[in-house]
Amino acid sequence: MQVSIRKIIEGLGGDRFINRPVRHEFDLIEVAKEGLPMESVAYLQTNFGFTNKEMSHILAISESTYQRRIRAKSRLTQDETEKAISLSELYAKGIEVFRNQADFDTWLQTKIPAMGNQRPVDMLTSMIGRQYVMDELNRILHGIFS
Repeated sequence: MQVSIRKIIEGLGGDRFINRPVRHEFDLIEVAKEGLPMESVAYLQTNFGFTNKEMSHILAISESTYQRRIRAKSRLTQDETEKAISLSELYAKGIEVFRNQADFDTWLQTKIPAMGNQRPVDMLTSMIGRQYVMDELNRILHGIFS
């Protein structure tokens, strides 16, 4: 993990939605197995400012299924939960790097030459893309020109 477990859990709504102590990565594995509640994912979605369509696309589920799960207050699958945890980690790193939500949001929506003139937000649909965005955030944090 590139940010603290506490920051990842905060990005998912913390104790309000995750009804178990999460102190280390082994606890995150158990959270993934159980699946995150939709309220937690909605909280993360709000942090990013994503629409239901954008969030469902990132999680690789249909928008109608995503909306149905919200209404039913169900849980994500293990795979979807792992994606959400990864997004929460990326969100925490983005706030660490940019120090505020507005600047991070702007960066996410801006075409970045080092990313092949793609917007970081468009790379969040795959594990490789999320890792590339995380790597770019780390380069910015450490002042490495890319």
